[in-house]
Amino acid sequence: MANPRSADALLETIDAETRDTLAGAPRATLRPRASHDTARRALEVLGQLAGHSPTASLQLRPGDEIGRGGMGLIRAAEQVALGRTVAIKTVRPDHRDPDAALDLLREAWITGSLEHPNIVPVHHLGVDDRGLPLIVLKRIEGVAWADVIVDEPAVKERFGTTDLLAWNLGILMHVLDAVRFAHSRGIIHRDLKPSNVMIGDFGEVYLLDWGIAVSLRPDPTGRLPLASDARQIVGTPCYMAPEMLDTTLALSERTDVYLAGALLYELLAGRPPHLTRTAVATMASVMLSQPELAADTPPELAAICRRAMHADPAQRFATADDMRLALQNYLDHRGSQLLLVGAQARLGTLRAAITAGDEDEVHRIFGACRFGFHEALAAWPENADAHEGLTTATIAVAEFELAHDHPAAAVALLGELTPTPPLLAKAREAAERQAVRRAELEKLEKAHDLSINANARSILVGVIGAVFTLIPLLMQLVPRLGMARQDRFLSGTWGVCVLIVPVSVIAYRRIGTTEIDRRLILALPFTFVMQGVVATGGLLMGLPVSTIQVLFPALWAGMLGAVALLAEPRIAPAVLGYLVAFLLAAAMPAYRLYMVSAGNAMLTINAIAWYRLKCRIANQTSSDAARS
Repeated sequence: MANPRSADALLETIDAETRDTLAGAPRATLRPRASHDTARRALEVLGQLAGHSPTASLQLRPGDEIGRGGMGLIRAAEQVALGRTVAIKTVRPDHRDPDAALDLLREAWITGSLEHPNIVPVHHLGVDDRGLPLIVLKRIEGVAWADVIVDEPAVKERFGTTDLLAWNLGILMHVLDAVRFAHSRGIIHRDLKPSNVMIGDFGEVYLLDWGIAVSLRPDPTGRLPLASDARQIVGTPCYMAPEMLDTTLALSERTDVYLAGALLYELLAGRPPHLTRTAVATMASVMLSQPELAADTPPELAAICRRAMHADPAQRFATADDMRLALQNYLDHRGSQLLLVGAQARLGTLRAAITAGDEDEVHRIFGACRFGFHEALAAWPENADAHEGLTTATIAVAEFELAHDHPAAAVALLGELTPTPPLLAKAREAAERQAVRRAELEKLEKAHDLSINANARSILVGVIGAVFTLIPLLMQLVPRLGMARQDRFLSGTWGVCVLIVPVSVIAYRRIGTTEIDRRLILALPFTFVMQGVVATGGLLMGLPVSTIQVLFPALWAGMLGAVALLAEPRIAPAVLGYLVAFLLAAAMPAYRLYMVSAGNAMLTINAIAWYRLKCRIANQTSSDAARS
C-alpha cells in the first residue's frame, strides 16, 4: 500500500461541500458529481425512455410516501395487473439536476444487473411525468437495520430473538453474501452502512442504495462507472476506508471488506468507527484505522474487526466470503466461548480458595471449573484458551495436592493433561516415596494389629486362666497338694514353667503370625519363669512358702499391667483383679490360694468377655457389608 497522505494535507484538497459533510454530517453519503460525458449519457437514456411512462404501461397506482434519501423519494404503489404492492423510487422534487438523475439511473443499472436474494429486485426502469428516472422495485415490508441495530427489546418483539449480537452478526453475514455476489460481477458497493440495509418482517435481508457503486471491470455499454475513474471523495465519512478518502489509492473488493468491518465495529461498540466532532478528526480516524474496542469484547470478534479494518488493504480479508466464514466460525464457537468465560471466572475463585488453603472448597470449585473447561472443549476442541485454562487449573490444584501430601491425587490430575506437564515427574516421585512409606506403615500396623487372631488369643488366655483358676482351689481344698514344703513348692513352681513351654510353642506356631502375638506368646513362659525366680529368691531369703504365694498376684498384676499399657488395654480389669487379690491375700494369708484363684478367675472372665465382644463386632461388620 502506498503511504497515505496526512489528514491535514488531504483537508487542503477537499472542496467546501465535502468538508462540511465531514464535519457536520458524517453519517450522510457523499455522492459523485456527474461529469459532462456521464451527464450527457444520462440525458440520452432519459430521452430514450421518454414517452414510456411506467405509471401507464405497468398500470401503477401511486400511493403514500414510504421513505426518502439524500436525492431519492420512495412511494408505495399498486401494480394493478398483478394485484401486488411495489415501491417506486424517483428523484426528489427539490433535486431536479443531472447528478440526481444519474445517481438514480446508476442505482437502477447496477441493482438490475445483480439478481440475488439479498439485493432488492428491480422490476422496471422508466421516467416519471417530469422526465426524470423512475424505478419500480420490490416493496419491502420491514424495518431499516439502523433503527434496530442496538434496540434489543425491539428485535426481540419483532423477530423473536433474545441474542442481539448473534442476530446482528447474521444480518451482517447476509450483507456479505450480497457483497460477495456483487464482487463476482465486478461491482463494489462503497456505501455499506446500517441505514442501507432493510430487514423484512420475515427476516429477509436486503442491501440497498447501489447509487455510488463502481465497476472494477470495463463496461462496454458505458452505464456502469469505473473504479479506475473514481477521483472524488465518495461514501459515508464515519464508515470510510482510507482509500476512499485518499483518492490516490486504488479501490478494490477489500474496500467493501473494510466497510463490513466498520459495520462489525458498530455492532460491538454501538457507534460508527469514525464518528468524531471535526473534519480533521474524522479524516485522521479514517487514515489511521486503529479501531479501539472495549476490554470485554469477544477476542475472536475483535480480531475479525481489526483485520477487516486494517489500514493496509493487503492485510484485510482477501474476500467478503473469507470474512463471512470467519464470522460463521465465531458463531459456531460462541457457545464454547460463553462456557469458557464461566470457567475462567471459577478459575479466579479457585485461586483464592487455594490461597486460603480450604481443601473442601478447592475440590468443590475445581470440579465445577474443570467441568466448564471440558464443556467448552467439547463444543470446540480447538479452543486454545479453554486448553490453557484447564491446564492452569489442573496444575494449580496438583501443586496444592502436593503441598498437602497427596501426590497420588496430583499424579491422577496431571495424567489427564495432554501434553503432560513437567510437574508430573515430580508428583510421581513423591507418590512412589509415599507408597513406600505407606507400605512400611501398613506392615508395621499389621504386625501390631490386635484384631488379627483376636479370637484364638482370647481362647488361649481363657483356657490357661481356667486351668490356673482350678489349681489353687485344689491346693487349698486338698492340703497335701498345697505344697507347703519348700522342696515341693519349688519343684512345682518350676514344673509349671516346663509344662508351659510346649503350650507356648504350639501357640507360637498357630497364632504367632504377627509381631504383637509373638511377643505376647513369649511373655507367657517369661511370666512363669519370673514366678519361678521369685519363688527361688524368696526361699533363699528364708521367706515362708505362704508369703511367697501372697506375692504371686502382685507379680502377675505387674506383668499384665505392662501388657495392658503397651498392647491390649482390654485386660485392665484382670490387672485390677490381681491387685485386689494380692491385697486380700496379704490381709488374710490363710485364704491366699482362694485369692490367687479369684485373680485367675478374673483373668478368665476378662478373656471370655473380650472374645464375645470381638465376635459381636465381627458379626456386625459382616452384616453391614452384606447390606451395602
